[in-house]
Amino acid sequence: MNKNGWGLRAELGFVLLFLVCILFSTIGLQRMGLFGGEEGEGINFDNYTKGNYDYTSLENKVVDAARNYYYTKYPSGLNENIVVSVNSLKANGYMSPIYDSRNRECNGYAMILKSGTIVSYIKCSSYKTPGYNSNYE
Repeated sequence: MNKNGWGLRAELGFVLLFLVCILFSTIGLQRMGLFGGEEGEGINFDNYTKGNYDYTSLENKVVDAARNYYYTKYPSGLNENIVVSVNSLKANGYMSPIYDSRNRECNGYAMILKSGTIVSYIKCSSYKTPGYNSNYE
């Protein structure tokens, strides 16, 4: 290389710096929800971005809606466990849509056990209830 131009080390350093910037930009965009595919693809920030947002209140809304559904549809109780999706609860007027900290609609379901216990599971853009099973949506 010549005396007044860049050397090989300087060029490789700038290329490396450029690649690191692209990596951080990609991670940042995915974290903001502006880059990437469906949930479960790419980098998983479920627990990292939970922050201070109260997802328990969203899970409780699903439980309340499922409880109303249960008392309306099964007044004499259940013989087996059932699963009710959030979409079904919304479509039948038991609840309105629920939104996460990014103002994106969440999905999920409630498991109504034959004992009468109701457990809810939600999936949002930056949070998923532990034990969530997408087969029940």
